[in-house]
Amino acid sequence: MNIDEALNIIDKAEVFGANLNCDRALHLYRHLGDPWRHMESFHVACTNGKGSISSYLTHILCQAGHKVGWYTSPYLIRFNERIRVLDGPADLARYDVDLTTGEIPDTDVVRLMGVVGKTAEKVHEEIGQHVTQFDMITAVAFLWFKEQGCDYAVLETGLGGRLDSTNILEKPIATMMASPGYDHMDRLGNTMAEIMSEKAGVIKRGTPVYAYNPSDALLSQDDAADARRVLEERCRAVDAPLTFVGYSDIEVLDYGREGQKFRSRHTGREYSTKLLGPYQPIYAMQSALAVAHAGLADSEAIRRGIETTVWPARLEVLSRSPFVLLDGAHNLQGMLGLKEALSRLSDGDPIVFLIGLFADKDYEKMLRALLTDSMFKIAGIVATEPPSERKLDAETLAKTAERIMVHNRGETVVIAEADIDAAMEKALRMAEEKKALICACGSLYLASGVKSAVHDLLG
Repeated sequence: MNIDEALNIIDKAEVFGANLNCDRALHLYRHLGDPWRHMESFHVACTNGKGSISSYLTHILCQAGHKVGWYTSPYLIRFNERIRVLDGPADLARYDVDLTTGEIPDTDVVRLMGVVGKTAEKVHEEIGQHVTQFDMITAVAFLWFKEQGCDYAVLETGLGGRLDSTNILEKPIATMMASPGYDHMDRLGNTMAEIMSEKAGVIKRGTPVYAYNPSDALLSQDDAADARRVLEERCRAVDAPLTFVGYSDIEVLDYGREGQKFRSRHTGREYSTKLLGPYQPIYAMQSALAVAHAGLADSEAIRRGIETTVWPARLEVLSRSPFVLLDGAHNLQGMLGLKEALSRLSDGDPIVFLIGLFADKDYEKMLRALLTDSMFKIAGIVATEPPSERKLDAETLAKTAERIMVHNRGETVVIAEADIDAAMEKALRMAEEKKALICACGSLYLASGVKSAVHDLLG
């Protein structure tokens, strides 16, 4: 079996389980010897910011000298990105210049998927349930982290929580709840209370919870109140200490295209991060509190960890001249957060957007959130298509954007270009004419194509 055949086993598996519990994963892991069982882990859940939190946690732990298994989703360019091991500060230094550092090698993916694939067939014969794609990938991660002798693991959930393949963990070191928002409503529910009930299903008895304050999550007042209530009720029910972290806990000292500096209002300590989202200090402090409370890093390791954290495709700077940003904002709250960031980062420059969206999202509401009532001038919009069957066609996206921008028609050019390479070329030409910066956004599935196009066109 080669790597393509190994990944094909995953691709052919079901995306979602047919049952409303985790029996499939339980049986799969049990047959594999429960490789998760003695793994001390941080469990990261919720809607927006899971990746940022997991990156801060991993960087802090590595700066403290630990060997960390890091499990994320989705991948941007290579499947192997999802499963990596970083060992101490030396690996972090390599990762900072080469994002392939620590990835699981193809040979190990092939070897472990051979085992997991056969075991999945056995599980189906025994209980009549098909093991899902995420069950399989999580099993590979658990097995590899165990083989690598990781000190700690940082594990992201998939789209949910209660039924997630990672929710096998009995008592994580801490449960991290990122920013709540509306996403995957076909699976998780149509109200914030329903969505948060699914997400909060990862909270375990007695395990400390560090949660993004819903009041700062760009939700309506009612939705924020519902999200907070669900978290508080769940934590009370399982006697889990709950700490909310929000903008009131930080003081921003400096903010610009190079990064931001901030101070903890509780400790007075100052930190800097290269990540540009205005919300990033909150994610950083959630992570700092969790690791410090667990006694796994001192204040200097925490400071260095936050300072060295990188996380691709989240307001990532792909070029400084011209200035090109890539952001994976893929839901309403993500778009609102991106607009807030751009109001600061634009620095008076107009913006050309390269946008690709999924048809199964509330794409008109997402576009309105980004393109209306903004503090920056929109010079142009290039509508393109993510490489996915779920894609919204570029023509429909462009027409929707034109309708939203009808009162700005004389100032904002809107064009459709399905091919990402050609779309980026047109965005660059438009940005040069308008003396504008470029922001590519709308889906993480754009990341690989956008990065490749920028590299080919700008070097």
